[in-house]
Amino acid sequence: MQKIPVGQTIAFAYLFLFAHIGTVVGIAWLPAVLSAAVNYLTRLYAATHRAELDAGDPQTMGAYFTLSLAALLLMLFASSVVAAGITRQVQGQSFRGVVLYFAAGRTEFRMFAANLRYLAGAGTLFLLATLITFAAFMLAGIPLNSPEQIQPTAAAILAGLVSWAVFIYAFVTILRMGFLLPAVIVAEEKGGLRRSHDLTRGNIGRVFLIMLALGGPILLLLIGGETVVLRSALGPDFVNLSASEFFQRAGEAMEQKLLPWHIFSAVVFILGSGLIYSGSAYAYRTLVREGNEPRQPLA
Repeated sequence: MQKIPVGQTIAFAYLFLFAHIGTVVGIAWLPAVLSAAVNYLTRLYAATHRAELDAGDPQTMGAYFTLSLAALLLMLFASSVVAAGITRQVQGQSFRGVVLYFAAGRTEFRMFAANLRYLAGAGTLFLLATLITFAAFMLAGIPLNSPEQIQPTAAAILAGLVSWAVFIYAFVTILRMGFLLPAVIVAEEKGGLRRSHDLTRGNIGRVFLIMLALGGPILLLLIGGETVVLRSALGPDFVNLSASEFFQRAGEAMEQKLLPWHIFSAVVFILGSGLIYSGSAYAYRTLVREGNEPRQPLA
């Protein structure tokens, strides 16, 4: 099985982002702004109706659920548009000089449908892993509501191993289904989750390292942004708060900084898209376009 070149893929993704930052911004800024705007309005609605939501008012909760669902769907479609655009760029379909980009063709809707299936599949895998873990601990006689009473018996150790195994399997499967998904959707008429999963056979360690190198800095940016928001709202001693007080005041702090937070999130969305989707497209190209794997032709 052909191996994905880890160093070359990481280097290409970073070089692509910085060498073509104007193109990346041109492709991603409008989807990022639309997604951030809808998320901002959803969070603003929750902040202005906090009392009704805490009281469980059905009408308010229904409206908030509808807004949240719309925000999720728009975010997925925006991601699909950007994924297809950046993947095409890496595959040689140039969009240099683009200022405004929001394609909504067949490929973007296929990408959107694949993202929906991916989200549903990931949720199902983690749900099954959780159910299997509960069943294993129950069969081992472990009190789930009193973890401090767990004794290191053979049954408890076996239940723990089962839990680790099923969650690792779920994580690996999700990673394999998702890493090459944008590339196979754009390049192949019948590309999808299964094709992305199959292409990563024998490369899971390499895919993990690539995603760690590309996604790690983006995650650190988000954590850093949250830290700045919390520090500005709660003061430098916020780390000394109790867990319950921290979560309560953290939510209030984020509501006070909704607009700057969502502007920051849009910027991170653009940078992360440039890195991850270009890395995925390059990895796919090394496997398929250079003759290492058979390619399913477009119709």
